[in-house]
Amino acid sequence: MVANRLVFHAQRSGQRGMSLIVVLIMLSAIFMMTAFGARLTLLSEKAARNDRDRQIAFQAAEAALGDAEIDIMGPNTESNSREAELDSRNLQLFAQGCGATAENRGLCNTNTSTTTPFYQSINFEDTGSSRRYVTLGEYTGRGSGFSTGNSALPAKLPRYIVETIPYHVPGGCTNQKAFLITGLGYGMNQQTQVMLQSVVFKPSPILKC
Repeated sequence: MVANRLVFHAQRSGQRGMSLIVVLIMLSAIFMMTAFGARLTLLSEKAARNDRDRQIAFQAAEAALGDAEIDIMGPNTESNSREAELDSRNLQLFAQGCGATAENRGLCNTNTSTTTPFYQSINFEDTGSSRRYVTLGEYTGRGSGFSTGNSALPAKLPRYIVETIPYHVPGGCTNQKAFLITGLGYGMNQQTQVMLQSVVFKPSPILKC
């Protein structure tokens, strides 16, 4: 009887040991699944924030393009409006390497001295008086209604440059220019940036070639 009891006791001890191992394995599996689920949730949230930030930057860049088109095409009643001085043949304000004065800021003549595009050579983070880009509303007055830096708003005002590119009107003058606009928009995080481009052609009132 004593021997049988010892064998039975040993069997029960072995069963309890196996049960502990099974429980530990199950707890480890549950922990790993929970950790994976939490990580997946965090990654999804981060992706959603990044997508929202990019959408804000995209819309800001579109606002910059729209502001540049008003700067060129009008209607613009601001005191510093350049509308009357910009058309396909009136290019006096356009400076080689992009203008940096109050009159020609952000207006860039055709880049013939280098193959580097203007949008890559311009320092869009320069905040000095000699910066070579235009901020939203600088020549149109539209910047007063554009808020930045609060809640779900861009970190900075969108900005743009305008450069001349060759443009041939079929059956018309060959020495005319179109305007390539490059707009830069920021997201809530200023490191999130979207750059867009559009082309505008404004016929000159001077029809003589």
